[in-house]
Amino acid sequence: MTAAAMMLGLMFASPSLAQGVGGVNTGAADSYAIGGRDEYFRNMDTALRDFSRESERDRAERLRTEAAAARAAATAAGVACQVTEAVQIGQTQDGLKLYETACASGPGYLIATTTPPTATGCVVANTAARHFLTANPQGQPPASCTLPANLNVDAAIAGYARDAGIDCTVDEVRAIGQVGSRAIYEIGCAGRDGYRITPSETGWDKISCFAVVNSGSTCAFTTQDEQFATLRAYLTETPAADCQVDGGRYMGASANGVYYEAKCSGAEGYIFRVKDGRTEAFPCAEAQGIGGGCRLTTAVAAAAPPNN
Repeated sequence: MTAAAMMLGLMFASPSLAQGVGGVNTGAADSYAIGGRDEYFRNMDTALRDFSRESERDRAERLRTEAAAARAAATAAGVACQVTEAVQIGQTQDGLKLYETACASGPGYLIATTTPPTATGCVVANTAARHFLTANPQGQPPASCTLPANLNVDAAIAGYARDAGIDCTVDEVRAIGQVGSRAIYEIGCAGRDGYRITPSETGWDKISCFAVVNSGSTCAFTTQDEQFATLRAYLTETPAADCQVDGGRYMGASANGVYYEAKCSGAEGYIFRVKDGRTEAFPCAEAQGIGGGCRLTTAVAAAAPPNN
């Protein structure tokens, strides 16, 4: 029994027990008689403060132990996280523990002590929990992060977009999922094409929503009009600047740049490439040898050279 617990026990003891503490007869007729009522409550306040301090010490020791275990699990899971705070948030019947960590830079992780330990980013976990509750308001959501440093999911993903070199005005974000230890995020851009991004060993990999759609998937936060606006912006400083884009597609990328086709309302379309911030456009009649030529518009036959 701790000293604080013993003190509380004595403070709530019967008069006869209180009178015999330490073999000294206090002569008290009741528990208030030890120096009177005011003295009693001063003693009670002191005992409760001692108990509270002892409880905080126990809690601090538990948190230190959990943080050390979480750091070891994070290292074993291979995540790049300088753990600043950690708590154990659960344990299975077979002894597997689940920790939540906060990191010095960026949101933290949920780490399960499997063999080897596995980590799920808090952004991914909290997005999944939010989507689950939207679809199942009365359901039991999957585990999510609750430490204050891990709660601002949208701001965290917007920060990832900046780190990935995306210079648009971010208007919507989400975590799509996780492959191994690499999370995948979607970035919605106001008025232009969006992106998917994922961390890599050298920073961030990004792919435009044009490319995502071309591969047969979708971007939830990018509209067709935003993609057409992006194509028009690419063509602004080219001979195709007057093209009223009403169709377009991503054709692919190579060392020579990223290739697109633009369909122009009531006019011949273009194939163009973008590299290092510069655009070079080719009318469909001249672009039949580029990636199979135009598909969205009928190519106009190249004009024959004049007879001299």
